[in-house]
Amino acid sequence: MSDAARRPGLDLMRVLAVAAVAWFHFGFRMQVTGEAGPLVAGDPGIFARYGYLGVSVFFAISGYVISISSEGRDPFGFAVARVARLWPTFVLCMSVTALVTLAVPGFAFSVSLPQYLANLTMVSPFLGQPFMDGAYWSIVAEIVFYVWVGVLMTARLWSRFQVPIAFVWLAVAALDQALIGSDVLRRLFLTDFAGFFAFGMMLRARERGEAGATAMLAAAYVQAIAGAAVFADGLVRLYDGEPFSQPLIAAVVAVALVALALATRSVRTGRPTGLVAIAGRATYPFYLLHQHIGYAAFLLLVPLVGLAGTALALIAGVALVALAITLCVETPAARMVRRLGDVARARALALVRRPA
Repeated sequence: MSDAARRPGLDLMRVLAVAAVAWFHFGFRMQVTGEAGPLVAGDPGIFARYGYLGVSVFFAISGYVISISSEGRDPFGFAVARVARLWPTFVLCMSVTALVTLAVPGFAFSVSLPQYLANLTMVSPFLGQPFMDGAYWSIVAEIVFYVWVGVLMTARLWSRFQVPIAFVWLAVAALDQALIGSDVLRRLFLTDFAGFFAFGMMLRARERGEAGATAMLAAAYVQAIAGAAVFADGLVRLYDGEPFSQPLIAAVVAVALVALALATRSVRTGRPTGLVAIAGRATYPFYLLHQHIGYAAFLLLVPLVGLAGTALALIAGVALVALAITLCVETPAARMVRRLGDVARARALALVRRPA
């Protein structure tokens, strides 16, 4: 999103979403799986189990923000912008996670050179290697969304037909979840989260005044709620029968998406420098760093300072590192990637224009 039109409400939504995800990992998952050691394994929190919905909120935000980011760009410029935003920070945070994992004795996770090299691509499962951190699965979902946007931009369909695109996507998702149950469709078309991405897309389409955007926004809203309830069935199986209340999930999603719609209505011009804007940008490195490093912190520190002390130290420490990356690394790294993109574009144009 351009600095000239920043939505401060979105930054607050990002902060709340990443806080919910951290609550899920530390208040529920690590207690069920024992990934942080036996001292923190036990009965999980009643409500912490629903914090994973923060990831779905991120997908809805992405649908909105990517719709804005793609405006006025060609496919190459869009791809460069996405790489500049995501890849340098990902490599740094992934490397820090690898070092922490190697440094902690008796940790539930291991690191190998092939795993590290595969994770440099951000899509390590496609190379037969596990993620360096379990949270990275959602980054792959984002990349799949970006690839579809790039393909549709190349075909000159994205900017003109976003409402029909959303309709087809929601229809495929509904059919897959209700009748087909195809793993291929689920991975290729992100059918578990289509309603969230499409909801964000249609928020922007409605702002542009596109015909049918309001009706499709309502359809995406319904699909997001229904899709979240269906997705919860898989979590029950994944976490050995731990209960997930579908009515509560539906209520949380319904409220969160309304809050997101309201958040997009507040526009601030000028370059964002406030605390909320910085915190919103820092949610990306925080998300990348928090899970496995957090488990390592609980494994090492709980015997020394207890559960509450470890949680406070962990959140403060990861937040400070994330802020440092945001303020000191992200901007120059992104600028370097964009320069490389400009050089690649210039050379490609020179080759095309060279006389035969």
